[in-house]
Amino acid sequence: MSDFLDEEAEESLSEAEDVPGKKSGAKTIASDSSEEDEGDEIDEAFAAEMGDFIADGEEDEDDGTGSQSDDDDSDEVIGGAGSKRKHHYDDRLEDDDYDLIEENLGMKVKRKKFGRVRLDSDDSEEVEQSGMADEERGRLEKELFDEGDDDDAAEDEVVEPDNVVEPVVDDEEYESDVNDFIVDDDGQPINRVRVLKKHSGSTAKDAALAEAQDIFGVDFDFDEFDKYADYEDELEDDDEESEDDEDEGEETAPRRKSKKQRKRNKTIFDVYEPSELERNLLTDVDFDIRSTDVPERFQLRPLAVTPCEEAELDEEARWVYEIGFSVPSWSLQDLTDPSQSQPALYGQQPSAAYQPKPESAVPRIREALKFIRNQQLEVPFIAFYRKEYMSPDLSIYDLWRIFDLDERWCRLRRSKRAIARFLHHMQEFQYASILGNKDDPLPEGHRTLEDSDIQAVTGVQSESELADRYSHAMLYYGSHVAKMNEYFKAKNADGNNPSGGSTKDLRQSSRRGTYDYIIRLGIQGFASKYGLTASEFGENLRDNYQRHEVEQDSQEPLEAADAFLTPQLATTEAVVEAARFVVATQLARDPLVRSIVRAVFRDRAKLNVNPTKRGVKEIDESHPVYTFRYVKEKPVNSLSGDQFLKLVRAEDDGLVEMSIGMDEVVALANLPPLRYVDEIKHLYQRDEFSRLVKLWNSEREAALNLALTKALYPEFAKETRIKLLDEAKAGVVRQIQRKLFHYIKWAPFATEEEEDEEDTKVLGFAYSSEYDTPSFAALVDSRGNVVDYLRLPHFLRARNSYGVSDRDRELKHADVVTLRKFLSVRRPRCIAVGAEGVSVTGAIEDLRRIAGEIDEEDEIRVELIGDEVAKIYANSVRGLEEFRDFPPKLREAVSLARRLQDPLLEFAGLYSNEDELLGFKWHPMQDSLSKEELLRGLTVEFVNRSNEVGVDVNRCLQFPHTRHVLQFVCGLGSRKAAALLRHLKARNSMLENRTQLVTVCNMGPKVFINCAGFIRIDTSDISETSDAYLEVLDGSRVHPETYEWARKMAVDALEYDETTDDSNPATALEEILEAPDRLKDLDLDAFAEELERQGYGNKSTTLYDIRSELNHRYRDYRLPYQSPTQEEVFHLVTKETPDTLYVGRLIQAKVTSIARRRPKTDQLDQANPLRMDETGLWQCPFCLADNFPELSEVWSHFDNKACPGQSVGVSCRLDNGLRGFIPVAKISDKMVTNPEDRVKPGMSVNGRVLRLDIERMTLDLTTRSSDLADKNREFRPPLDEYFDEIASERDSDHSKRIRPVREPTKYVKRVIVHPAFHNITYKEAEKLLETMEQGEVIIRPSSKSSNNLTVTWKVTDSIYEHIDVREEGKNHAFSLGQTLIIADEEFEDLDEIIARHVQPMASFARDVLAYKYFQPADGGKTEILSQLLKREKARKPSQIPYIMSLSLEFPGKFVLAYQPTTAPKFEYVTITPNGFRYRKLIHGNVTNLVNWFKEHYRDRVGPMTPAMVTGATPGGPGLTRGTPGTRICRWALGSSQSGPPGPCL
Repeated sequence: MSDFLDEEAEESLSEAEDVPGKKSGAKTIASDSSEEDEGDEIDEAFAAEMGDFIADGEEDEDDGTGSQSDDDDSDEVIGGAGSKRKHHYDDRLEDDDYDLIEENLGMKVKRKKFGRVRLDSDDSEEVEQSGMADEERGRLEKELFDEGDDDDAAEDEVVEPDNVVEPVVDDEEYESDVNDFIVDDDGQPINRVRVLKKHSGSTAKDAALAEAQDIFGVDFDFDEFDKYADYEDELEDDDEESEDDEDEGEETAPRRKSKKQRKRNKTIFDVYEPSELERNLLTDVDFDIRSTDVPERFQLRPLAVTPCEEAELDEEARWVYEIGFSVPSWSLQDLTDPSQSQPALYGQQPSAAYQPKPESAVPRIREALKFIRNQQLEVPFIAFYRKEYMSPDLSIYDLWRIFDLDERWCRLRRSKRAIARFLHHMQEFQYASILGNKDDPLPEGHRTLEDSDIQAVTGVQSESELADRYSHAMLYYGSHVAKMNEYFKAKNADGNNPSGGSTKDLRQSSRRGTYDYIIRLGIQGFASKYGLTASEFGENLRDNYQRHEVEQDSQEPLEAADAFLTPQLATTEAVVEAARFVVATQLARDPLVRSIVRAVFRDRAKLNVNPTKRGVKEIDESHPVYTFRYVKEKPVNSLSGDQFLKLVRAEDDGLVEMSIGMDEVVALANLPPLRYVDEIKHLYQRDEFSRLVKLWNSEREAALNLALTKALYPEFAKETRIKLLDEAKAGVVRQIQRKLFHYIKWAPFATEEEEDEEDTKVLGFAYSSEYDTPSFAALVDSRGNVVDYLRLPHFLRARNSYGVSDRDRELKHADVVTLRKFLSVRRPRCIAVGAEGVSVTGAIEDLRRIAGEIDEEDEIRVELIGDEVAKIYANSVRGLEEFRDFPPKLREAVSLARRLQDPLLEFAGLYSNEDELLGFKWHPMQDSLSKEELLRGLTVEFVNRSNEVGVDVNRCLQFPHTRHVLQFVCGLGSRKAAALLRHLKARNSMLENRTQLVTVCNMGPKVFINCAGFIRIDTSDISETSDAYLEVLDGSRVHPETYEWARKMAVDALEYDETTDDSNPATALEEILEAPDRLKDLDLDAFAEELERQGYGNKSTTLYDIRSELNHRYRDYRLPYQSPTQEEVFHLVTKETPDTLYVGRLIQAKVTSIARRRPKTDQLDQANPLRMDETGLWQCPFCLADNFPELSEVWSHFDNKACPGQSVGVSCRLDNGLRGFIPVAKISDKMVTNPEDRVKPGMSVNGRVLRLDIERMTLDLTTRSSDLADKNREFRPPLDEYFDEIASERDSDHSKRIRPVREPTKYVKRVIVHPAFHNITYKEAEKLLETMEQGEVIIRPSSKSSNNLTVTWKVTDSIYEHIDVREEGKNHAFSLGQTLIIADEEFEDLDEIIARHVQPMASFARDVLAYKYFQPADGGKTEILSQLLKREKARKPSQIPYIMSLSLEFPGKFVLAYQPTTAPKFEYVTITPNGFRYRKLIHGNVTNLVNWFKEHYRDRVGPMTPAMVTGATPGGPGLTRGTPGTRICRWALGSSQSGPPGPCL
């Protein structure tokens, strides 16, 4: 059977391609990706079970396959976002075509008339007319066929002006007149409106070009461009004339009148690259988004927001509630609002509790959907101005969840309509073609499509259920798709389809599935003998009792199989196997069965994890999956946080193997274990005990088990995996949002005395841990402008530390005096210091001491600020554009001060470049998120906070560094915000009131309603520069739609008589703003009742918000700035988290000194020196020094205070700057009296953290071997609850028993910035050098230690020399040493090594390669050289042949081979930077080397080996003249047998 499966048939549930899904063009659905390969997976699994039970034979020809060619002609699939139609240019519609269409449809069709065509030189019009023609055909197809529904039509509709005339050009015209454009009856070009399409050559207005120039900051001399354009036109004319001459059968095209008439206008698409236009949002799509009166984020949603009916809102609200707010997630995720929790720091763990929403949330969800879909209101507007409808059940994060679920609902609804439409057509086809002739028998395996099947599709509530329905339909009706398409083609051709329904072809798979093939063999009749259909079994399973009894056949299975034998199924066993496959497939595809088994699988799903061989070696305590690398039968609902995401990453890295399966065995009390199939098989068996029944029951159980284990379990495992991964990603996104909220939740810095003061100056202080790098301070005002700055090159030098020179103290004092004067004059309110490292604590102490000396009463605060954003800004393009002349550290200081002034604005600046935003370290697992997922989560938080604070547009105009926050205003986006600013900038005016957004900025009503309340206008600033009428409410959060209510409240509060002319509402508002306390007496509840009676709805909360705003306009509700806690300071300074540093953590530290305790006076008086018996010398009892000949010298040692004291431990330092201490008792398991016997300063040691002191930023460590091994698990992280100890011990014992294998050389990854440096091994370096030129260099880590580097350079092909470089003066293990040493020669940096050491040797090697007597000899093999020399010596006995060949065995040397007598001789010559070292002499070039060799080859030398010439020796020209004798031949042996004779000596 397996051979037959491979050769004859394949199951193709890629028929999922036939009824695709979510694509906007076709308005129907493609099935889930997991379903597309479902058939193939089932076939493979089932085929393995069935065995070879079908005999070889020819497959019967299928009647439906003949239409495959017709199916292939159509490239359309029902559904799928992004599906495209293949259009051909000959799809032109003439008037006759329109007449025929109208006759067939019985309705009028809008006709597009031809425009006249004239020639022009604009090449872009060729592409333009092609796109217009394609759109013409697309619109006509939509008119001809009723595709989609009303919602879809509204979604894709493009409104065009009436005067647009689009051409329809045939192929000949298209090829010959490539520069056509449309003109009117007078010969004048028609101004056309560009429709939405991707097109890089379309024409744009001059405003667009000016806009692009403004963005790119470039201006062009278009006269110069025109010159080249005219020249290109001339070339085009010549080309066209030559083409016309060749085409004899065609008329010559009329010549153009003049070049001036043909001059083309430059467009932004001609001037800029498409990538630049896309990056700067200047494509056609971007222009359309800007001009459309819909919130930008609504347009950018993958499935656009569409209106709907009231009935759909009810249905969707219930669906959203059940999917998103009533059922907890599968895994434990902390999805609480970021504003209600803090990011995890030391000692804090995020809560994972999830509280479902009450039933009362359903109507509120409905209102939210109504606002979003029918009123086009964005989430922030609903949260701030429709609180009555949302509170208290829904928060702003719940609204974003509803917004996302709405898109999912629309996709599901569209998919359901698509599949239902397909089933309607299939039903019609069945009644017309299959059931129409009552005399013909029904086909084998026929299943009549009932109305209940279609209704079941429309009633599904999830994507998985819909996929089940689709899979079920394709099982029974997939083979009829081709015939159905032919049926509707013929029906449309005859004009018998007045309903206008869509009859687009579904592509039928070219492969025939195993199930279809077996059905065609007539097995369905035998399968029906199992006595119960799949749907009946599903009902039994649902009700958990036999609603439908099993019908029993009268024959045994093998006997009944005799009637179904065929040439392909030659045995009864094969027939039974085939029938079992059919029954199992039908069970596995039944929607009800799948639904029930899916629910059981979810409850019982278990996770198993085991490391691979590589994982066993590489997963150590520091690896994220260490605690759950061995997991057995872990319930998936016990997974929490990002655990599953970590496992997926480890699996992708090849470290673990992971599987999800169902708990097959269920232990019941006092009963043997049961599998799930054992639990349910009684619902599919007959309750009798005869032999016949037992045989059939056994077959039924086998079919049921096959359906479960080979089809359902694997599919549901994939679904579970996808679900868990999505939940883990959602949890990571929420953690990122929580972290961002923690960053930007603070209000601008202000002291308690000056909360209302506008000008609060902050001094940003940036420094480097490198003491040679100057520190900088930048003074920034409240607007973010740099007022002054200061350079402090020596501020970080120590003052009183041991070993500090007087010169350093003087330099330090000079900087302190300079800073003190600066602070005294400028008087900043705060100093913002960047958290560069642990050394920042000393800088903060100095700054606080200096600030305290200035004025004790008027305190200058010193605050520690995270420097991540500042470092990004200092090296960003926007930083360079704003402060091009500033050094990076000064720009960093500016960013630090601005962050303290307004963190929201500074973080929003990251959105100027996505790389900056994505480069910020938000979460350790953020790399596992897609770019879109990360940006989506960050954007939501920025939108929430920006609208909560409000945005001053005029400030964005005046101070460009603040403009990035405008894009987060409700209704706007990056495109609309940039257009708004450019519009105001072009008018050179400020936004004086919100009304100008419509009257001046041409903003549409929908966008205006969304954004108006969040755009803040400082009326006090406007009044100083403008005489226009100012609306005081424009400076508040009061929305323009409620201005009248605010005025009414002011009039009532002042008790004005509204019947008189004196009751001016504007005046009343001004008065009430000066005395807001008078609003307290208003009865707002009565006012709200009156508004509700008038039909405005419930506005009680809105009225209270208005009163709050009138009391304090645009109050900043962000938290007042608070200094970071000690835990936060520790995190900022060390960049460590609870996951990277904790008690028990295994770390590496560098020994700095031996800690000692000096003896006190009383201890010295009681001291008892000891005399060493072995040496007779005296020993100090404190420092244990034992080199005192006399006892008196010991007392002198005490009196002179030369005794450093008793050793108490070892001081060390971590790479992050933290100080560590190792007590003497924790150094070793053995007794240690003197720590210097075990460790030395500068040595790297491994240890575990015993204690973590956050306040002092110190660690206590242990380096004892027993603690490092930690066999009792006292220090290692606690293992997972379901950790498989047995498997872990088994792998550990196995690794101990196997023969030790040499560990691969480990290289310490280095942080070195140099183009030639790579963190690779020597093999990888040699492989990389293979494709590089001779002499190229790669610098890499050394296998010796972290204090060495290796320079690998290419001598020639396949020969590479590795040079060891020793480093000295290193700051830490990963940095580059300040001094580099090769042998005894010192170098300052890597460039000097390449220039002075490697490049000279590469040049000498090239001289050898180019020498005329050079011979490769396969890397200088002596055997080959000997043969060449002997052959030449035999040819010319009187001469001495010699050869040079680079050595592969000893890279960097070459062999000098010669044969003076009968035996060849070989000597090695070393290539050095100074020349060729040969016999301890240095020769400057090859010629000198050869000349000296010819004169001194007779000199007596010892046996020469490469080892004897590796040492560096001084070179000199002391050459002695040789004695003339035998003639030496001066030619090189080639590949020929004999070489040309040359002059000999």
